[in-house]
Amino acid sequence: MVNKKFVLLILFILNCVSFAQIMIEEQNNIPTTENFIMDYNLIDIIPLEPEKTNFIISNNNQTNNKTNNKNNYEDSSNSHKHSLGIDFGTTIFSMFTAPLLVNSIFKQPENSPKQTLNGKFGLRLTYTYRILPKLDLDATLGFYIMNTYYTNKNSTSYYFGETYGIPLSFGLRFYFNKKNRASGFFILPKIGATILITKGNEYKNGLIIKNKNDILFDFHTAFEMGFRIDISRNLGINSGVRAFIDISIVDFGVSYSYLFRFVPLPRLAIGILF
Repeated sequence: MVNKKFVLLILFILNCVSFAQIMIEEQNNIPTTENFIMDYNLIDIIPLEPEKTNFIISNNNQTNNKTNNKNNYEDSSNSHKHSLGIDFGTTIFSMFTAPLLVNSIFKQPENSPKQTLNGKFGLRLTYTYRILPKLDLDATLGFYIMNTYYTNKNSTSYYFGETYGIPLSFGLRFYFNKKNRASGFFILPKIGATILITKGNEYKNGLIIKNKNDILFDFHTAFEMGFRIDISRNLGINSGVRAFIDISIVDFGVSYSYLFRFVPLPRLAIGILF
């Protein structure tokens, strides 16, 4: 009987040990929080934020666009090489500036019915062609009409006629600015000429005594200083036709007929770049 009880006790102990080993193994197979985090990459746990990524890409695109636009604004060597404008500076010169200067110097008698010079109308076309980013070839062609009159003190004889002027010029326009563009302050050395066609009569006691019809040429070399304002420059170099304003402060030089040439506000032009 003792032997049977002892054998049963041994079997019971062995069963208990086996059950305990199984429970320990099952507990060891359950991963803890620390092991779970260590066994996985952090990217698997924390997903990407699509909105933030899109925002970064958008900022990069905006930066690139700003850079491209800035280059478009400044680099004018391959676009808008031509400009064509209408210059009202010749209108101001023929109708206001020239008559004011001439009539203040060559005054007629008090009883004279007319002044020495009376401007009728004038206009000029301007054209530029881009040679370098800051260098333009400049050409102008215009016309103006003036009436001239002078008499003696007794007004017994006088001259009255019309003068038709055709001014033209060629030069190189140099721009001075910090950017790579053809606008802002410029200096324009140029050569030019004016064809003067006069048609008039000399009168005495109300009768024509002599016809005076002449064609004269006046050559000059001069410097012109002014500004070009590119009104729509912010549209970029690929914007098509753009508008501009040219304003010249002074035109001075040497004249073949009058020795010294001085014209204030010689150019006030509006036009297009293309």
